[in-house]
Parts: sequence; structure tokens; C-alpha cells
Amino acid sequence: MKTAEKILVTSLDLFNRRGESNVSSVDISLELDISPGNLYYHFKGKEVIVEALFALYKDQMDKVLQSTIQKEINIEDFFYFLFLVLEKGYLFQFLYHNQANLSENYPSVAKAFSKHLILQEKCLEKLLEKFMSEGSIKASNVQIKQMVELIGLVFTQSANYYALKGQDVSDETHLYKGLATILFALLPYINLPQGELHQLQEAIATHSLADGLTQA
Repeated sequence: MKTAEKILVTSLDLFNRRGESNVSSVDISLELDISPGNLYYHFKGKEVIVEALFALYKDQMDKVLQSTIQKEINIEDFFYFLFLVLEKGYLFQFLYHNQANLSENYPSVAKAFSKHLILQEKCLEKLLEKFMSEGSIKASNVQIKQMVELIGLVFTQSANYYALKGQDVSDETHLYKGLATILFALLPYINLPQGELHQLQEAIATHSLADGLTQA
């Protein structure tokens, strides 16, 4: 792994564990056992590192969104898509820790983040409208928009909520809790055969949704 890549991997780990605002460029160089000058050679300050990490996050998220829109997916696939979005957010969780700090210290990142969330909402709305047209979801256009907002809240705030309650967010457990919350909210509108619906509920409850679809 090249030095620049090591810097990004190490910075991401430190930012996620300690919070970006509690990590300095010197902390990163000490963790890597390199000189601050060497760090500066690759990234001209912590702001550039944060920008580079957000670019990585956005690139990975864009691939998830684009690949999903381009496929014919069913409700179970949709929840796997939601799992992937939650997982990417977890991998770059420092971006969600302190939104006010992000806006104040990294306005360009905050602006790009806002645009990304809007695109994400449009993707969700398009998918839900598709399910509505197919009859697998029975809802009005207003209800679809409310679903999109609720899913967005789970995406951006669920990990912070569980952490504030003192719960462990170091593994995939909280991702499935987020999925369960979304399924509970959408359940009155989902129109699926009872067997398929039960299978989806069971996959989320047993944390096996990703495993099942990976093997399929």
C-alpha cells in the first residue's frame, strides 16, 4: 500500500474512533510513524485529507446508487440496497458524527454532502415510485415522500442515536436495527405475499439479509 493510501486508511480509522475534530495531522503522522513533513508532502493539511475521504465515500455511494437504479429489483433487493447504504455510512461514520462541525470547518465538503443527500433521496423516491406502480407498495405520492425522509433520517442519525444510548455500534448489529426500523415504518404499505414478507422479516431479524443475497 502506498503512503498516500496508508494516510487515508489511518486517518479514516482515527476519525471514526475519536472524532475528526479530536485528531490532528500530528496524531495521524504519529500513528503512521512518519514525519509531519512526509504527511504534508502527500496531503497539504487535514482539510485535504477530509476532502479526499469524502470523495472516496461519495464515489462508493454513487456506485451503489447507480447500480441499483439500473437494475430491476424487488422489495427484498431494495432492503439489501438500504443495507449497503447504511454500511457505507458506517465505514465513513465520522462524516455523520458532528454535522455542525463539518459545515463550519469544511464548507466545501458540507455543500457536496448536501448535494449527495439530495441525489440519494431522488434515488429512493424513484425506487419507491416504481414499487408503487407495480403494486408491491400501496401508498400515495405524499406518503412516498414521507418514507424517503424517514429513511434519510435513519441513514444519517441512527448510529448517533444508538451511541447516545450507550449501545455498541462497532459491528453490523445497529445496521440491522436501522433496517428493522425502516421495515416497521413501511410495513403497512408493503403489498407482498405473506411468505415473501415473512422471509424478509426473518432475514433482517436474524441479520442474514446480506448473506442470503450474496449467495443468490
